[in-house]
Amino acid sequence: MGMKELLLTVLILSSVGFSLWSVLRIFRFVRLGKPAHDPVDNWGWRIASVFRYFFGQRTVVREPSGWGHFFIFWGFMVLGMATIEMFVRGYAPAFQWGDLLGHSVEAILATCFDFLGLAVMLAIVVAVIRRYIMQPDRLRKDLAAKLDAGFILGMILTLIISMFFTHGYIIKNVRALAGFTPVSNLFATFVSGARDGVLPLGYDVAWWIHNLIILIFMSYIPHSKHVHLVGALPNILLRRDREGNRRPGVLKKIDFENVDFEAEDVTLGVSKIDDFTWPQLLDLFACTECGRCQDNCPAYHSGKPLNPALMIHDLKEHLVDVGPGLLSGANKSSDNGKTMVGDVISEAVVWSCTTCLACVEHCPVFIEHVDTLQDMRRFLVMDQAQVSDEVAKTLENMENIGNPWGLPNQNRLKWCEDLDVPLMQDKKEAEYLYWVGCAAALDPKNQSVARSLVKILNTAEIDFAILGTEERCTGDSARRLGQEYLFQMMAEYNIETLNKYQFKKIITACPHCFNTLGNEYQDFGGNYEVVHHSEFLAELLAAGKINPKKNISKRMTYHDACYLGRHNGIYDSPRSVVDSVSDGGTVEMERSRNKGLCCGAGGGMMWTDEESDKRVNLVRFGDVEEVQAELVATACPFCNIMLDDARKMKGKEAEVEVKDLAELVEDAL
Repeated sequence: MGMKELLLTVLILSSVGFSLWSVLRIFRFVRLGKPAHDPVDNWGWRIASVFRYFFGQRTVVREPSGWGHFFIFWGFMVLGMATIEMFVRGYAPAFQWGDLLGHSVEAILATCFDFLGLAVMLAIVVAVIRRYIMQPDRLRKDLAAKLDAGFILGMILTLIISMFFTHGYIIKNVRALAGFTPVSNLFATFVSGARDGVLPLGYDVAWWIHNLIILIFMSYIPHSKHVHLVGALPNILLRRDREGNRRPGVLKKIDFENVDFEAEDVTLGVSKIDDFTWPQLLDLFACTECGRCQDNCPAYHSGKPLNPALMIHDLKEHLVDVGPGLLSGANKSSDNGKTMVGDVISEAVVWSCTTCLACVEHCPVFIEHVDTLQDMRRFLVMDQAQVSDEVAKTLENMENIGNPWGLPNQNRLKWCEDLDVPLMQDKKEAEYLYWVGCAAALDPKNQSVARSLVKILNTAEIDFAILGTEERCTGDSARRLGQEYLFQMMAEYNIETLNKYQFKKIITACPHCFNTLGNEYQDFGGNYEVVHHSEFLAELLAAGKINPKKNISKRMTYHDACYLGRHNGIYDSPRSVVDSVSDGGTVEMERSRNKGLCCGAGGGMMWTDEESDKRVNLVRFGDVEEVQAELVATACPFCNIMLDDARKMKGKEAEVEVKDLAELVEDAL
């Protein structure tokens, strides 16, 4: 073995060894997490997901900027064969893929190398322009991030150029490349034809540059922002099965019966990095820092301190900081002088989240930001009792009275005193149970929604009944505010009440009740078929059981409720209802459907005071103004309240109306 071969061997072994050590270190950091709550099964679906989302880059290319990443990724993958060829030539200078695979395959590969190499070069030029000249808000702009990105892009660009130069030397001094290789032929015009042994010295320079960059790249990746190349594939493979297990946004249950409250180190929620589950820690190393979560976060857009991408980055840095001490046993407190909730992630960040799920929806590698934030919120509320006065009052109302408004329970029937509304305690059995919800029963703005829906049900001759004073809040706000224990108490009461009666389906006009009754009560033995009133109205229209007139001539837009849309995938039914009554045309806001912006009330934020210049509902109402809508159709009581408040705050009461779907249909009957 000559000096060149010996040096190459030492460098390869050193780089591979360091890379494997680095990946093992990440694996050990992830292993610090607690066991997962969701089973890892359904392997056919998981493997298909890897091909669809990791290799196919399906979520990445949802946006035009993702195509640059697509070409860089696939260019790198295919050009890996060119890199293998480079390394093998360090030991066998005459090696070519045609000797192993046949000359026709070699011709195809050479053509792919040429055009993919060019595509990667162009994509890098676009990436450099975008990051350093256009500088979109969602890309981190701190110096460390800029240097890291520049270093990676520079290495890839140099890698491609060095490949083309080696191909050029081969063309000029040895033979023409197989296939159609115009780019390599162009580079051949710039290289020397003088011979120096088998190939000219210039070839050796380009060859060493190419191989050294690959070895540096391998060693650097696990310690850079591109660590997602290590974490993304397993994160996609091992993520929550959103169809077979919990839906996105359905929070995991705390099993209080198995919590040892007498233990010295017992913690409710998550206060330390190793309190998270291992999938949550794997999330931290999967983040691509693309900023799509930030781009779609209502809290961020309203000026609040929450930035989902930065939160994940800060937690990753904290884990890397304290991880070695935890693994060695030298640092049992897992804080390294910093508290995770407070110093690393501020309380203001934790309390900014509306749980709208936009960050999760748009993450290309399926990071679960909301679960991570909710676990920290649970710690603040249940373990530390650190809540604002208005949150404390809301939770007190829910515990003592059964609703967040704090109104007497007998008020639940005032909205329907002059209507023909049967009670379940009288009927015992009905085809549909209409779950009125606290907002529709107690809030004046939403009582008209309940009245409209009842009139529609009676017009369609639907067999239904309500619980009346037996109904309590589902506990959604308590759970999202971090008070899991109170939520479980309310769930147990409601399930016991519901199970006393016979009905086929539950109808509700509140997406939060819809999500809680239909998805979250399952963990507590409450298995019900729940239909949202937007779906039910669409069914009645399709069946001809109600026939509204197209008598609304105002320019209408529909606002997607987060817990109806992103949480449960219901986008078309509400729009079909709007179309059934519109005579003045409908218009979509730019941020609609899965990109719809939250009204600001989710996550229990309905009950908190926002700073006047940081109100999410005002940001959302700006979207309404942009399309010059005269009427906003809603399908959620919280959205109804928040958008109505926004129009009043902006002095648009005379120009814009806010109405629920049921009100629109009832008006048109």
